[in-house]
Amino acid sequence: MLSEYKNIMNPNDLPRRRKDLHWFMAGFADAEGCFSVSVKKQETTRFGWVLDPVFHVTQHKNHRNILEIFKRELQCGRIIQKPGQPETLQYIVENRRQLAEKILPFFRKYKLIAKKRDYELFSEIVQGMENKKHWTKEGFKELLEKAFMMNQHGKQRKYSLEHVLSNLQDPQRPYVGHPKKT
Repeated sequence: MLSEYKNIMNPNDLPRRRKDLHWFMAGFADAEGCFSVSVKKQETTRFGWVLDPVFHVTQHKNHRNILEIFKRELQCGRIIQKPGQPETLQYIVENRRQLAEKILPFFRKYKLIAKKRDYELFSEIVQGMENKKHWTKEGFKELLEKAFMMNQHGKQRKYSLEHVLSNLQDPQRPYVGHPKKT
């Protein structure tokens, strides 16, 4: 029994084995979760744009306990009120290292069905960024194109892929934030 959850819910309402709880979480994320990579204009960055990967699970505030399970089991992230929706909470992981070390391995083991393709692209982008692929213009373009393939091909994006690609700046200096050591 998962008695460590007795402070937020009756442990008898949970699966008896942790592995079964993890499968529940994967199914829940498949329905109520999202893997996304925002594309943000930011003049001070190397190419004038940034890729911002985020994983989140959304739930009504009455079911915060589900989000607490995600936070405890994955040992990362935070729970916030969804902006503009006071009745809705989100479990959110936006730290790239936590995404790479906690979220990606979890969903590699506990496979998704509905969000399988988005997860695969998300994983490629996060791993590419961990390997500093976004430090080169060609690598950034490759990751950017993958981001636009996610979530129904970016139908809700502010900028089109063509707009972002045509407005990429040429780097004038080494990667911002990691000055070259002398």
